[in-house]
Amino acid sequence: MKSLVSAAVMVLLASTVRAEQWLQRYHDAQHTSFISAAIDPLNRVTFRYTFDNSPLTAIHYTDPKIESNGDLFVPRRDRVGTTVTYGMRMLSGGTEVWAFTSDYVREPGTSWEPLFDFAIDNGTVYVMGAYGCVWRLNESDGSMIDRKCATDPVDPMGEPIWDVSPFAIDGNGNVFWTIRSASDLIASSLIMLDPSGNVTASDLGSLVGDGQIAANNSAPAVSADNGTIYVATRFGEDRFGEGMLTALDATDPALRTVLWTATLSPGGDCGEAFLHESGTSSPIALPDGAAIGGWNTDPNPTSEGWYYSFDSNGNLRGCYPFGWDDTMGQINLDGTTYLVGKHQHYFANSSQCDNGIDPPVNPPCYEVVVLDSVSMQKQWSYLEPSTPPREWCIDAPTLFKDGEDGYFTVPSESGKLFRVRIFSNPPEETDVPVGPAQSAPYVPTVSIGGPAYTINHGQIVGAGF
Repeated sequence: MKSLVSAAVMVLLASTVRAEQWLQRYHDAQHTSFISAAIDPLNRVTFRYTFDNSPLTAIHYTDPKIESNGDLFVPRRDRVGTTVTYGMRMLSGGTEVWAFTSDYVREPGTSWEPLFDFAIDNGTVYVMGAYGCVWRLNESDGSMIDRKCATDPVDPMGEPIWDVSPFAIDGNGNVFWTIRSASDLIASSLIMLDPSGNVTASDLGSLVGDGQIAANNSAPAVSADNGTIYVATRFGEDRFGEGMLTALDATDPALRTVLWTATLSPGGDCGEAFLHESGTSSPIALPDGAAIGGWNTDPNPTSEGWYYSFDSNGNLRGCYPFGWDDTMGQINLDGTTYLVGKHQHYFANSSQCDNGIDPPVNPPCYEVVVLDSVSMQKQWSYLEPSTPPREWCIDAPTLFKDGEDGYFTVPSESGKLFRVRIFSNPPEETDVPVGPAQSAPYVPTVSIGGPAYTINHGQIVGAGF
């Protein structure tokens, strides 16, 4: 086996044994991005691994995944000329245990390189493949179990069908994702693969409305009681086509029972949201049965977006203009559920940027904001402190509690990774450089407590004590 990190780092990784695990995008099917173990103050880099030999700016990466014993599952992306291959590796104690190369092919025509995702549940690894299919592997050694396709039992080899969302795995072991298709075999659909290997495909156009297709890179969300599935759609290939958020009854094995559908063009004080092909914003399932959608919009505010809060019947409760390409995490503090995410002010006035700072910060400026999840009113924020300010180029934060206090961990384009206590004033934070400054990386941050892991210039970087 090939050794990938120093002996000191191997010991550090091997000692990271915690009750937490991070085995799917945004940590869980509710998309909380919350862990129940504290992340260490960020004092130094503890791990570095190159997984992409030709990193680009207009690209999205999935989360590295972490088992409770510290084993890492990392993406692979290799470019030779114009050919790109995708796969994943398992690392244990810093040493490669196994590798898998997928036949995944991205949908043509998307301007940014979309997410290539994998997820893990109950000893099985699920990896995106070609033709709307998923590879199932044994977690222990990477050996192949089988390949399951959206068209099962029909083999779709050669058909223009694409996996277009990350996976969401509910508490019953059902795996959900979405597909698009230019094939006569199947329409753009929500797919469910149950633990026994049975596949159910539900045509989104017939559920939501003719012409509605799965939003690109937008993972379905599942409520904590496994009773409701939230899925985002948009009208056809029109960049300005109307977006929708739909709640489905997850107890219907055919995935055909619509609980409610809400428009992402609500009017009033809430701006219209367009589900941009280059975004990754995904629904969020909140504890009170509500769903939050974070979506990308243009032209007002310019290059910004809108978050919407819906109650359990699909009624709009509130909205907030955020930043573009973000799925807010959720954290409960003193009995209140807060949302934490980014708000980029590309063309802000000084009152949006000063945040009580003297002298005021001039635009542009970039906040991590904390919102009340019902009213969608901002409760607190933290401004990116670089000079000049750099964007929070993240697709989600990592949230945790240490005692009664809440924290977030996020990187910025400055090349630094930040750990900040929510509601602290003045802000209590530690930060560490994890690599060179980078433009538009749109990367995740993950942890199971102890070190935090992020991505910088095609490298997975761990930081902590």
